[in-house]
Amino acid sequence: LLVVTNGITYGASQLTSDGVSYQKKGGELTTVKSALDDLINTSLTEINSLKEHVKDYRYAYLSDIVSVGDYVNYDAGNWSDSAPIPTEYLKFGGYIDKASKNKSVACYESVAPEYNGWRVLETNTSTKTVTIVHAGQPECYRHGMDPKSSIKTMDERAIQQYMNSYAESAHAMTNDEAMKNITLRATGVYYWVATEANSTDLFHIGATGSSHYNHGGAFGFRPVVVLKPKILTTGQGTDQVGNENAWTLVQP
Repeated sequence: LLVVTNGITYGASQLTSDGVSYQKKGGELTTVKSALDDLINTSLTEINSLKEHVKDYRYAYLSDIVSVGDYVNYDAGNWSDSAPIPTEYLKFGGYIDKASKNKSVACYESVAPEYNGWRVLETNTSTKTVTIVHAGQPECYRHGMDPKSSIKTMDERAIQQYMNSYAESAHAMTNDEAMKNITLRATGVYYWVATEANSTDLFHIGATGSSHYNHGGAFGFRPVVVLKPKILTTGQGTDQVGNENAWTLVQP
């Protein structure tokens, strides 16, 4: 089979995308296949660029967008057993089996803080790191007569009970951390902070946010969690305990 085009005779087998040539506007000679390949590659590049743009628009570094005091949708899980408010030194308690660790419990005053969930304590935009603290107190702790032992015990407790896949480290809230922000500091109840006052006493925070020191007493315990660097967020939503404006967490 022969085909005549512009006075030139082609065999049918020659009329393929890589067998037919034409001249571009600039005078360059190319084939239909090369032109189609260029068009496809250009389109794919533009599509990939658009995908990256959409991704950047949908996700943001948590550290770049949150403010101190904001709620974040962090889940420390549920208790696997029950323990009464502690009567022995260096012991924890006040929680019940299967209850959420994100909720607060009553300790010394027999009244639980009205705050639940987790809030932003500190941000670092250079390292893209966010530090969060329990908004209330998930359990009670009884300090004894040795502040160093108490601090070690509380720090170990934070690591054992409150870290998940988003967490890089954890520790008990310190007096310096508590005093940084009155909104975060005052919970309406007494709680211990992991800072030595003297040879027998730990600092604790009063119901209105004032700082004191003492020994004995089953006050609240507030864990602090440092999130992994470059955690992302897609915006705000309701967390596990009902806070409606909690920032979502997404692994990088």
